[in-house]
Amino acid sequence: MRVVVRLVLPALVACLGVGFTAGVRSARAATPRSPSHVGTTGSAEFLRADTVRTTMDGVYTSAQALRGRDVFAAYCKSCHTATFHSGPTFRSKWYGRSVNDLYRYLRREMPKNAPGSMSDEEYTLAVVYLLRINGMPSGSEPLASDSTVLQHIRLDSVSVASFTPGTPR
Repeated sequence: MRVVVRLVLPALVACLGVGFTAGVRSARAATPRSPSHVGTTGSAEFLRADTVRTTMDGVYTSAQALRGRDVFAAYCKSCHTATFHSGPTFRSKWYGRSVNDLYRYLRREMPKNAPGSMSDEEYTLAVVYLLRINGMPSGSEPLASDSTVLQHIRLDSVSVASFTPGTPR
C-alpha cells in the first residue's frame, strides 16, 4: 500500500496541478486555475505552482501589439506567416508553458539569420504579437521584458471556434 501511495500520489498531484513544497501545500497552489496548465509540452517548468497569471488576464497593451506587428513584419514575416504561429500549432507547443519559455525560445532561435540580434524590447513585442494573433486579450499594463515577471505568466488559450487563426483581435 505504501509503495502505491508513493507512486500514485505524485502523479495525481501533478495531474491536478496542486503544488507541494516539502510536503506542505503552497499558498499559491491554492489559487484557482483552469485545467489548461496540464498537458504534454515536456517543459520542466510546465507545472509550476507559482505561475499565478495567465495570458487570458490581459498581460500586454494594444499599443504593444501594434508595435509587435511592426517587429513581426520587420524580422519574422520574411520566413513565417502569422497563421504559422497561431491556432492549433501554436497551442500544441506553448499552451500551459510560461511566457518566459516563449521569450527565451525566440531570443535563442530568432531571427533565423541572426538569433539573439534583436533588443529585449523587440523580443517582448514579438511575444506580444504572438499572444494577440492567438486570441489572447490586451489589458491596461504593458508586458515587461523582465524574465522574472514573464516566468510567472502562463500561456493560456481560447477555444479554436472563438477566433480565426492569424487574425488579430
